[in-house]
Amino acid sequence: MEGLSINIIFITLIGSFLGNLLIVVLAKRLKSLITDRLHIGPQTVHTNPTPRIGGIGILLGFLSVLVYLFFKDKVIFQFFLLLLVPSIPVFIAGIVEDITKSLDPRKRLLLIIVGSSLAFFFASVKIEKVDIWGFDLLLAFPLVSFIFTVFALAGIVNAVNIIDGFNGLASMVSMMILLAVAYVSYKNGDYHLFLVCVSFIGALAGFFLLNYPYGLIFMGDGGAYLTGFFIGMVSILLVYRNPEVSPWFAIIVNAYPIVETLFSIYRKKIMRNISPMEPDAIHFHTLFYKILVRKLLGTSSPAFRNPATSTFLWIFNLFAVYPAMLFWNSTHNLLISFLVFSSLYIFIYFRLIKSKLPTWAKQ
Repeated sequence: MEGLSINIIFITLIGSFLGNLLIVVLAKRLKSLITDRLHIGPQTVHTNPTPRIGGIGILLGFLSVLVYLFFKDKVIFQFFLLLLVPSIPVFIAGIVEDITKSLDPRKRLLLIIVGSSLAFFFASVKIEKVDIWGFDLLLAFPLVSFIFTVFALAGIVNAVNIIDGFNGLASMVSMMILLAVAYVSYKNGDYHLFLVCVSFIGALAGFFLLNYPYGLIFMGDGGAYLTGFFIGMVSILLVYRNPEVSPWFAIIVNAYPIVETLFSIYRKKIMRNISPMEPDAIHFHTLFYKILVRKLLGTSSPAFRNPATSTFLWIFNLFAVYPAMLFWNSTHNLLISFLVFSSLYIFIYFRLIKSKLPTWAKQ
């Protein structure tokens, strides 16, 4: 198992790295691969034109290991394929948006629902309990379980996309989450799920080498959607396939993107009275970049502040991932950990807002 997992990580890492490197090289000759001009918004912090189709390289990394497994182990190959097929519609939704910036949000949502439905019916990605009395009774009905699972998968897809704001941020946070899922999978003897996790870690690592610290290529919506969907599937599958694992593990291990998304909805809808879909420049990671990192580094250079912001937030993410690994079978402790993490997020957010309210935050 150890030898197989090392081979899988190596293959996906090399496949992803070479795929993304090819995109970076081609982008210097084919300007059509750079669609930055279509994605300028309040959250934009980079200045150099950069290809944002890193999701293609990440997918190539994962596809490369399928070829290896086809000849090495047909059973594991079939399991990997079961998770890949539902991901394709979700990936298409993101990559088309990266290239054209014209895919209707309703069509994107529809493709995510299609992928989630395939995952539910064909890969047994199902939420059947959350350890909340009363709600678990409702989840016993297949229709309720289906609707809630689709909602959860769509939520984590958009959550990972939201935190994809700085070089290495979303990719490293995602690798940390997948490492935690892999660890608990291994402890419970779920080696197939463990191998899926380490394979996607390898694919993300290949992308990370070109994205951090200088941002030679971006993950884009395609990469963020694909990564979020995989994280959602393995988090749900871990609980579904291993009854000893608390459902709250899937929540606390993803606490940073989840809390960021929920608070963003609250901030926009309740505090600012704007659409939750409207982009703004006061996300948690943006405040770190604009205020805290600038003060600590004493520089206004984006070249230094961009990767430094990610580093600070990797550390912050540990306050969610570590308790998830420590208390993976204890709903009580995981619930407390989630409340502590959420409180810490809100406390830091408002301290940053009160320390300095720039003009861009009022827009």
